[in-house]
Amino acid sequence: MKNTSMTETIIQQELSKCVKCGSCMSVCPIYRQTGREEMVARGKLVLIKHLLEKDGSEQEKLSDFYRQAVDYCLLCHSCEENCSKNVKITEIIKAARREIIAETGLHPVKKFLFAILPGKSGRLKTLVKVGSWLRLLAWRSLPAGSGLRRRLPMPLIDDQTVIPNLPKKNLDDQLRKRPVCRQTRRPAPGKRPRLLYFPGCATRYLTPEVGMQTIMVLEKLGFETVVPESWACCGAVTEAAGDQKSADQLQEKNLRVMAAADDDLTLVVTGCATCGHTLKSYPLPEGIKVMDISEFLYEQREKLSKLLQGKTIKKKITYHDPCHLRKGQGITAQPRWLLRLIAGDNFVELRHPERCCGSGGSFGVTHKSLSRQILAEKIADLKDSKAQIIASGCPGCLIQINEGIQNADLNVTTDHPITLLAQLLSSREG
Repeated sequence: MKNTSMTETIIQQELSKCVKCGSCMSVCPIYRQTGREEMVARGKLVLIKHLLEKDGSEQEKLSDFYRQAVDYCLLCHSCEENCSKNVKITEIIKAARREIIAETGLHPVKKFLFAILPGKSGRLKTLVKVGSWLRLLAWRSLPAGSGLRRRLPMPLIDDQTVIPNLPKKNLDDQLRKRPVCRQTRRPAPGKRPRLLYFPGCATRYLTPEVGMQTIMVLEKLGFETVVPESWACCGAVTEAAGDQKSADQLQEKNLRVMAAADDDLTLVVTGCATCGHTLKSYPLPEGIKVMDISEFLYEQREKLSKLLQGKTIKKKITYHDPCHLRKGQGITAQPRWLLRLIAGDNFVELRHPERCCGSGGSFGVTHKSLSRQILAEKIADLKDSKAQIIASGCPGCLIQINEGIQNADLNVTTDHPITLLAQLLSSREG
């Protein structure tokens, strides 16, 4: 790293705040699995600080060890949540990754993944559609249910990998049949209030039914939902990897969508914890506000309670806190209120609902073994809870947890809270 930029000056100021107390060690999911000092925040910060203070020859000598330490981080914010000095640890790690990427380039897997993101190209849409047809040919003899296990050797896919059921039609395809959701003109006086819905890549292309359920719930609450097809990926995964250029490009595309919206479209609602965390970090246009769906529904709690009319789901439900919702946005009470409304006394807490599931965006792809070790903790907690459903407000977490459930042969389903709510609102019986 060079020591001249304003960003690095800020980083040095943050580094100086760390007193090396080790409180981060008790909450770091990677440290719990490895026990290695350089894998915990304190160790990483020592390495980064040391590198900033040394010349180029010493930097080169440290590079391999240093790069691995910086790469082994889920950016789950657990250390920050537990830091008494409020050190901006994730921002420091991101800055260190930007420096590494500038020198060595992206990991080949990440380079491929980022190239197909919406807003970078249209290839993700095509790949999912092709995958939905390949699934019928390659996996037709395997169990369907909530996912399919791939038992033939493929790059990045082993015999424990659970492939989500890939839809033939994505959310955009389905919305084209519903003109009300694509309306962009300002409504006439007396019409329903409108809001913008940001589905995120996973909902848009992998679980479009969750997007349609979200829209249905919002409509039942009296809101008209506008879903611009020009939304791009939020950029979280590229920023986390150190690809700031791509993250900035994606952010700019989404900011243009917001800026072009009608004057009455000032609220952006998303059902993805990671997208919400990222969108809230944007330099938002004046008057624009971003809310997680659980935040929004909590504001509508009186109306929602009346719509449900006391109906509840009769299965035991538990909840996993997405890192970007709990630690990134400080949202914990609202999703629990919603699940208690949905399940009543059937809602139970996990022993450690706050612990990361090990997904971490691309981390679960590039560090699969360690990711699964972390996931095993979550699955053990889930098994102990005796729950029949585990809910979470992050599509990535749901995919990761579902893989763990399938491999542990547990009779548990994974659902977004909005799915459970939509099922209740559509049912005729409680």
